[in-house]
Amino acid sequence: MANTTFTGPVRSENGFQTIVKSASTGANTNEMTFSQYTATVTVANGATTGKESAIGMPDNFIPMGVTVAVTTAATNAVNLVDIGTDADTDGFVDGISAATNSTGFKGFFPCNGIFGMSGGATTIVLKILGIDSSSDTQ
Repeated sequence: MANTTFTGPVRSENGFQTIVKSASTGANTNEMTFSQYTATVTVANGATTGKESAIGMPDNFIPMGVTVAVTTAATNAVNLVDIGTDADTDGFVDGISAATNSTGFKGFFPCNGIFGMSGGATTIVLKILGIDSSSDTQ
């Protein structure tokens, strides 16, 4: 599509990708893909930790934030503090305090761990994402 205007939401069953077309060969290459990974973590009765290890995120995936929602409340006082992997338990989110002893939305937390926006090696490629908005109130 080129310069198409929609009046309703743009939806896709298979994700959204931006591509780059080679000037010399005409081949399209995926440049960026919007992705979401969902995990369900169960914390056993009386425990204060739980883990989920089924998600396999690609190596070049940069997590930007995590939405936390509790579907079944803990029976004891459990606070979610870190979100990460077995190798780095606070690799995605480090140092939050989200009480999980009640159901509902607990918040959106930026990924401030080593795997998130604050981590990385000395060679960095920047892809700055955002939303552009007009300053009017209409």
